[in-house]
Parts: sequence; C-alpha cells; structure tokens
Amino acid sequence: MSVEQFMLEQVQAAVSYLYGHVDYSQIQLQKTRKEFEGDYTLVVFPLVKMARKSPEAVAAEIGEVLLEKAFHIESYNVVKGFLNISLKKDFWVNRFE
Repeated sequence: MSVEQFMLEQVQAAVSYLYGHVDYSQIQLQKTRKEFEGDYTLVVFPLVKMARKSPEAVAAEIGEVLLEKAFHIESYNVVKGFLNISLKKDFWVNRFE
C-alpha cells in the first residue's frame, strides 16, 4: 500500500467517524507544500458545508481524531482551510526498510 493510499484511508475513516457517510470524492489529499510543516495536507473546504462549521473548526476536529485513532500520525496544524498532517519518524523508517 502506498503512503498516499494509507493517508487517504486514515482521513476517510476520521471524516466518516465525525460526520457519517461522506462522498469520498470530496476528500482532497495532497503533499504539503515545502513552506508549511507536515507531510500531507487535507483540503477542508469541500467538507465545510456538510459539517456546518468553519474550515478551521472542521480541520481541528479531523486532526484530533487522527491523533487519537491513527497510530502513525505525529501531529497536525491548521492553516485556514487546510489540515497539515505529520507522520511519525518511525513510520518513515519502517517504510524505507
């Protein structure tokens, strides 16, 4: 399984846990731009209408669920409507071995 697929599954599980059934085509995950901290970025704007909350609140909720339920997530940060997710170093070490 690729890292992108792993991350997508983790994010899908967190979004489903928080908001119920979600059209997974709304989940936009991409590599984080170099000027920001994190490995992958979730674009939260498509989920805002469904959640009925601000982009920052939606991103923080998803980030907290990921920290709680996804073992390989080290941290997250919210920049406006973007959730930047960092993976633990041991995840990368195991991945490259």
